[in-house]
Amino acid sequence: MPTPARTTALGKRLLLSLLLLLLVLPPLQALWPLVPVRPLGGFTDEVSSPRLRFSTLWDNSFQLSVERYVNDHLGFRPWLVRLRNQLAYSGWHQVLASGIFVGKDQNLYQSGTVDAYLGRHYLGENEIAFRARRLRRVQDSLQAHGTQLLFLLAPVKPRILPQYLPDSCGAGHWPGPTNYATVCEQFAKYGVNTLDASALLARWRDQGARYPLFTRTGTHWSGYAVAQVADTLFRRIEALTGRDLPDFTQRGEPVVVTHTADLRYTDNDLGELINLLYDIPPYPTAYPNVVFAPPAGKQRLNALIIGDSFAQSFYGFYPYYQTLFTPASRYWNYNEHVYWPEQTPGESRNVADLNLSQQLRSRQLVLLVANEENLHKLGYNFIDQAFNVFCPLTDQDRAQTAEIEATIRRNPDWLARLAQKAADNNKSLDEIIQQDAAYMHDRQR
Repeated sequence: MPTPARTTALGKRLLLSLLLLLLVLPPLQALWPLVPVRPLGGFTDEVSSPRLRFSTLWDNSFQLSVERYVNDHLGFRPWLVRLRNQLAYSGWHQVLASGIFVGKDQNLYQSGTVDAYLGRHYLGENEIAFRARRLRRVQDSLQAHGTQLLFLLAPVKPRILPQYLPDSCGAGHWPGPTNYATVCEQFAKYGVNTLDASALLARWRDQGARYPLFTRTGTHWSGYAVAQVADTLFRRIEALTGRDLPDFTQRGEPVVVTHTADLRYTDNDLGELINLLYDIPPYPTAYPNVVFAPPAGKQRLNALIIGDSFAQSFYGFYPYYQTLFTPASRYWNYNEHVYWPEQTPGESRNVADLNLSQQLRSRQLVLLVANEENLHKLGYNFIDQAFNVFCPLTDQDRAQTAEIEATIRRNPDWLARLAQKAADNNKSLDEIIQQDAAYMHDRQR
């Protein structure tokens, strides 16, 4: 029978062995992965291996680079991060991912969508009216060349599910206007072709939608909502363009899933970002069986889609773009990069490299897509760029700009304000005067 002294010694050896194991295992896992570890979700900058130089050693940047590299490549790091996140979530109902918070009944929200819902980035009626008026000019110019324009206004989650917002966000106490309301009003006033999908989803919600229009852990509309919106969207496009697109329908009962692992495309996008050990269970979520009829005898469209990530739902959940649009069609993400099709051999993926005039005039449809969160950057510069394609500056425009410049220079108070502005922006006074005069004239065109 072991004596108490031998038992104590054995316990110390076991404890020491355990501590040594905890120290040795992470570097071993980093060098020779012993067990598979699920990587962290989200986007992180890859930390490259530090390069030793005398200069970086001398200024201490090499040492800092080594520290960052070791921290990023430590074995079992995803497990440790998930453990920390799970403790914060289970213990204090908090999410440690930037810009995401937990609402009621474990619904996740992005702070930007709540800001938009509460009108915190309001552009103002005059600015929205200006953009609506200009977009109508673009719409008319496109139409004169046989191209139709449609603006698809997508909802944010708080607008469809405000009942799950936490009391701390102040929903229901915001008396001011929102970009959403003013865009709807001004686009209707100026006759911009618009499909308000926010209103559609709100109506379906009020009528008792069978399945979630936004999932518990998603920030985009659900696959179920996308299938319902697509029916309306492509019927509207057919009416607008006079084209008979290939038919599609929802056949039979939808597939209903109850496990996070079975959620599709963006239906767990926030859930993946918060990196928990245990997934937040979804509400029963449905995926309709969308069936596309053979395209024989039908008319596919050459479309240019410009928008945010909500536009991706129509090729991410179901192949609407692939089936209803021609191979020449393109999707420009935020008017910056060509996202779809994923392969365009011999063609730049950078929108700035493309000739906008040629791109517009070869299309039958221009579809602009923005969710409410992005209305404060309405059009992603496309409206101004397209306007300048169809309405380039004339000699008369340049003369009017020169008149404004002269007016500024004759006004001492105005000139003083611009001198301060030039100093604040580290520019010359002439440059600021020309810039402001051009801006003022542009607002009048």
